[in-house]
Amino acid sequence: MARDRVLVTGASGFIAKHIVLALLAEQFDVRGTVRGGGRADEVRAVVRSVGSDPERCEFVEADLGSDAGWAEAVAGCRYVLHTASPFPLVQPRRPDRLVELARQGTDTVLRAAARAGAERAVVTSSVAAVFYGYPRDRTRPFDERDFTDLTSRAVSPYARSKTVAELAAWEVSRETGLPLSTINPGLVLGPVLDSRLGTSAQLIASMMKGRLPLLPDIAIPSVDVRDVARAHVLAMLAPEAGRRFLLAAPETPSLLQLAAYLAEAFPDRSRRLPRHRLPSALVRLGALISPGAAMLADDLGRAKAVDTSPARERLGIQFIPAREAVVTLGESLARHGCV
Repeated sequence: MARDRVLVTGASGFIAKHIVLALLAEQFDVRGTVRGGGRADEVRAVVRSVGSDPERCEFVEADLGSDAGWAEAVAGCRYVLHTASPFPLVQPRRPDRLVELARQGTDTVLRAAARAGAERAVVTSSVAAVFYGYPRDRTRPFDERDFTDLTSRAVSPYARSKTVAELAAWEVSRETGLPLSTINPGLVLGPVLDSRLGTSAQLIASMMKGRLPLLPDIAIPSVDVRDVARAHVLAMLAPEAGRRFLLAAPETPSLLQLAAYLAEAFPDRSRRLPRHRLPSALVRLGALISPGAAMLADDLGRAKAVDTSPARERLGIQFIPAREAVVTLGESLARHGCV
């Protein structure tokens, strides 16, 4: 009997590879988009490494900056999971290009999905599209009703790109009738599957290599990538669409606390891991000239709580603790020779 096929855009990404494995475990076939043939081989190698059949995955080349290939990519797919999005470790010199690429790519993928008759789309967004630009004295947890205030200077190009892209996704859903849900994770930790690292894994790798002697006084909601992958599949199959699912572990440790978890788990690396705070005054000074520093300054000394009850109650997610997520990430980085 033929299995349902799911399109995963940007299939070679950190989150996307975990989603591919989760879909295969649930007996779906997968079609992934990649920007080059070598990336497809990376995904096949990961699939093979966990004992799954890479023959159940097929790949097509498509780029978010072009309309070419997307009609072929979505053809015959019951569901579309749009994970592809630029996520730079360093804020780009031309931020408008990042924002427009994210918006245009989301619009292109979802309109192609609607024309092809896809039953549901799930878009990988971020808490960056939820909680920037709000007053520092806010105490109410952020929830699915909140969107980042694009008029605020505290909004980095990355946060702007995620917000604009998600707003575009909801607009396409309204215009076309395509059922849509979004997944809005915090800082994504958990195991890497190969040596190609996403931005969050690069941050932890830099800590473990001793390249970040000081860390700013910020605490970002974080989540294990395995929970993120599970949430995509569950949202895809949920009886209702139209929801934003914010994802975060119950506790929100600071970056220094994450480093302390790593130092405890890897005592041989403890001297390399950061133990001191970057003076907040320097971050605020940098915020006057740098959008990236402005985003950090907005987070200084405040823990932004997010309401994860929809993910827990409607999807049944029981979140992996942040300590386990970051330690598992550290173990996988060592296993793949990245630190």
